[in-house]
Amino acid sequence: MPAPLVGRKFGVLAIPAPDRDLTRGIRVLGISGSSRQESSMSKSERLLVQALDRYRELGCETTLLRLKDLVIHDCEGNYSENAAYCTYPCQSSLKYEDDEMQKVYDAVLAADILVLATPIRWNNHTALVQKFVERMNAIENQYSWFGNRMIRNKVAALVIIGHVDGVQHVAGNLLNFLAWLGFHIPEVSIASWVGENNEDTTRDWDLIQSNRYTKEDLHNMIHSTLQLATRLRVVPENSSGGGRG
Repeated sequence: MPAPLVGRKFGVLAIPAPDRDLTRGIRVLGISGSSRQESSMSKSERLLVQALDRYRELGCETTLLRLKDLVIHDCEGNYSENAAYCTYPCQSSLKYEDDEMQKVYDAVLAADILVLATPIRWNNHTALVQKFVERMNAIENQYSWFGNRMIRNKVAALVIIGHVDGVQHVAGNLLNFLAWLGFHIPEVSIASWVGENNEDTTRDWDLIQSNRYTKEDLHNMIHSTLQLATRLRVVPENSSGGGRG
């Protein structure tokens, strides 16, 4: 008789870290989409920070951006008027003197790996992440309308935290968006945790920290993104895959 199904096997799917000689100098950008006022209040951001700490241990250069701390105006839908009006630099960046989306553009374009973190809000990512998605259309449209691929040989991954909500729904939306931008998606692209139906969020961090599957997913995501990034690093500039963008 076959063995009974008893759930996921811990440790079987462990992905090793690449050699530090290969990962040294890889640039990792973490973007937190949490709306919490302080970093320590956000579980998704704290998990993101743990990931960035691990990247640094492996010789990477890391940057953390909190969307909450930046003035980012809404996308004004220039594309809907005429696709040629959705340009880079974004029209809103040029229109509003206090708009800080250019800091995000610069950080994304400079990174080799992007890790986007979001809590789940009513079965979706946060409003801050949605604003980021819509404003990044200026980057995506450079390729679809003008034939200028701005994102090449970059890797993307996600950190998603929620309660009785859909990790797969949020991941599906965001991975689709990142793929359209031109990001490569690694073998393991998501580290997640979903809480109990009681929605007692006061206990979440301790439960996240003690969940060995979330820890394994986080390390596998880090190692998987690095393995893909190191392979993309050696793609020649004039190849069909483009160079380091």
